[in-house]
Amino acid sequence: MNVPRKVSVVIPTRNGMPRFAEVLEAVTNQDCPWPYDVRCVDTASTDGTWEEIERRGIPARRIARHEFDHGRTRNATIEETDGDIIVLTVQDATPRDAHWLRELVEAVTSADDVAGAYSRQVPYPDVDPFLRMRLERWSAGRPESRVQRLDPGQRLDDLAPLDRLGVCAFDDVSSCMRREIWRRFPVPSRRFGEDVAWAKSVIESGRAIAFAADSVVVHSHDDGALAEFKRIYQDHANLHELFGVLTVPTFDSAWTNSRAQRRLYLDLLDDIEPPLVEGELTRRRAYATRLAFAETFGQWLGARSVRKAPPMGIFRWVESFVTG
Repeated sequence: MNVPRKVSVVIPTRNGMPRFAEVLEAVTNQDCPWPYDVRCVDTASTDGTWEEIERRGIPARRIARHEFDHGRTRNATIEETDGDIIVLTVQDATPRDAHWLRELVEAVTSADDVAGAYSRQVPYPDVDPFLRMRLERWSAGRPESRVQRLDPGQRLDDLAPLDRLGVCAFDDVSSCMRREIWRRFPVPSRRFGEDVAWAKSVIESGRAIAFAADSVVVHSHDDGALAEFKRIYQDHANLHELFGVLTVPTFDSAWTNSRAQRRLYLDLLDDIEPPLVEGELTRRRAYATRLAFAETFGQWLGARSVRKAPPMGIFRWVESFVTG
């Protein structure tokens, strides 16, 4: 295993308080055998995030909202650091313990062909049961470490769409990359999914990605069905463009899948112990219906928006609604 000279942690921020204070406390108190520093880039925060950065004496700069770009902003901040390993994380992903950073960096330095690594994510305790179930089944929620690479002589296009996604899975909620690789493959400028787009580039170049299950951050969003629709719409537009993923191909399948997902969520509520009280159960059942339809129609419309270029009719309206 290669021993890093220094690690640089980069955190983009925007109105992250009060959780960001908790994240910084955990990030700056890691138990690791090599030096590391932290640098932030803040996008016009007004809730005390910038003041928290200043209070802790963390190097940072501020940018206007119109200047932020998922790829360019990260790349510009990485240029300001000098670690040979770069760690990318976010303002609401709390390291679960003092070994988060060491486990993540050891994964990326475990083999010469490993270009990047990403952490396991577990949800916050108060997340709703539907999102908890989905996060625990997601590739970054599993408890087993793995290395993702193509077989000798294999091309990414040889795989089925979901298998392409599986080998390129990567999430900069908590991730790291070698600086020498980043110089050749900077974070791409994209509206959404800059992390998997980066992973696709390095996998196609013959390199590997490591999933570090022992490097754990607590991270989840519980923002409601509408926010989930917007997120899933953008996610599946991105996944269809990059990998050809098409989980819900037609309106009929969207309708059928929504009803099946709703049934799954209602059964989950019935199995909760201790049972929910009547008023809470009624509220959760109503939310289960909204969430199931938001998730499934988000998948259909997101992929459909890429297939219809330029988007017409309702797809043009949905596109402006999601991205506006």
